[in-house]
Amino acid sequence: MTTNETELILSLLDNQYSALRNAVSGLTEDQARSVPSASSLSLASLHNHLVNGHATAADRIAGTVDPDRDPVEDWQSGWLVADADSAADRLARLDTVAEQFAAVLRTEPDLDRVVDLPAEIARWLIHDGPLTVRFLALHQVEEWARHAGHADVIRESIDGETAGTLSGETW
Repeated sequence: MTTNETELILSLLDNQYSALRNAVSGLTEDQARSVPSASSLSLASLHNHLVNGHATAADRIAGTVDPDRDPVEDWQSGWLVADADSAADRLARLDTVAEQFAAVLRTEPDLDRVVDLPAEIARWLIHDGPLTVRFLALHQVEEWARHAGHADVIRESIDGETAGTLSGETW
């Protein structure tokens, strides 16, 4: 266990990446795109949403977001799954974005630095106070954990598998 806050946050995120990988493990593309529960989400759309949001968070922290990008349109398009999009593509994007986010966070000298965000995003985050690098990083943990739970329910609805059995653990 590390006492370095950045590494702790990245470790918690890595646990959530594993949960998402487990949720799609062994599925066909049709199963990953299916909507088998009361939710309107598929594992594929959930995956794309998380990866898109994670990349955007990394860009916001790094200050590399294109100012002409519409944050609402960005969020909406993050749920889409293109016909040519495959499970392998989605997993590769997850790996790339996870590395990008880790690199940005590891090079950040001040987790208390305030990050300038568009008003639309600040309202979504419902946070009373400055939106710091720390807050955005912890929000990623929150977002990934919330959606890992959704992924568990979706996967269990597909074939009865659960996070515990998929990870090889016995709970």
